[in-house]
Amino acid sequence: MADKNVLLRCHYCGAVNRLPSDRLRENPRCGKCRKLLEFSRTPVDVSSSDFDAEVFRWPGAVLVEFWAPWCGHCRAIAPAVEEIARERAGRLKVVRVNVDKESFLASRFNIRATPVFYLFSNGNKLADIPGALPKAQLEAWIDASLPGS
Repeated sequence: MADKNVLLRCHYCGAVNRLPSDRLRENPRCGKCRKLLEFSRTPVDVSSSDFDAEVFRWPGAVLVEFWAPWCGHCRAIAPAVEEIARERAGRLKVVRVNVDKESFLASRFNIRATPVFYLFSNGNKLADIPGALPKAQLEAWIDASLPGS
């Protein structure tokens, strides 16, 4: 993904802040309340109670991984997913749904096998892909699916 503006919602006042992605390492502050803008550098574990807020109401791109702790493929791809979360922090939010704990979400999204990835942008589903893809292939899919990438 090329460097461009990103949107970050302030956890304190709820304001959406637009800033150049190359400034994310400078500990940016909210333009409204001046608190530090926080964004995850690791995958965020979500549940049915916070899924909509973390995915649908997030003002930007979100990669959702549906996984299970017993799934060997899920464990194998976990380091790649964590690297993507760290490398694209602020530009792509990565969330994980444990389908064993969140059967409601697994049912809601018709998850029949793991891992499965969904890509959302501004609350809209852009694409989904099943399987434990190599990191380069997963990143290529993300880049091809996001508008303007």
